[in-house]
Amino acid sequence: MRLGLFGGTFDPPHVGHLALAEACREGAGLDRVVWIPAAVNPHKQGRDRTPAADRLAMVRAATESHEHFEVSDVEIAREGVSYTVDTLREIARQRPGDELFWIVGGDSLASFPTWRKPEAIAALAHLVVYRRGGHDLDTGALPGWMEGRYTVVDGPALEVSSTEIRQRLAAGRSVRYLVPDPVLAIVRERGLYRTPPAPRR
Repeated sequence: MRLGLFGGTFDPPHVGHLALAEACREGAGLDRVVWIPAAVNPHKQGRDRTPAADRLAMVRAATESHEHFEVSDVEIAREGVSYTVDTLREIARQRPGDELFWIVGGDSLASFPTWRKPEAIAALAHLVVYRRGGHDLDTGALPGWMEGRYTVVDGPALEVSSTEIRQRLAAGRSVRYLVPDPVLAIVRERGLYRTPPAPRR
């Protein structure tokens, strides 16, 4: 099976995440996409996060109607900082017969060589890079060993961010059509994002 792995904080998951996952599934010929909410995203340390149980519930609600999406709590169960290389090693042990693909946004490609053990990541999984709206990717500074280790997939340029959604919810503004209705139902039921989000550091 060609298995796409899509990690992130998903605080909350929104229509942009869904469009990205679907474009990568179709464009890279993936059989399934596994969404992996992070316990602590290494690129977003130092800010408050919605509890993991709430983020996991929202991701499950966002993806439950798609027959090719599934959700894993592998990073939340492990706790601590969620490093991609550790997750890939664990998934590879769990699903030894699957070919692994790690999904990233185009804005993350340039910084990929600075991730923890990037060469080990690239040895475990082929990167699928989502390019929004045909925007140019910054590939000039990529090391030579990355050649042939990533595929670029084009998708719609949806300028939606979890930060903006948290801010709108905190201000009592509508996020209808920005997040799936089942996610919004959990937000309302659990009283999430009622106070302004902590500033990013």
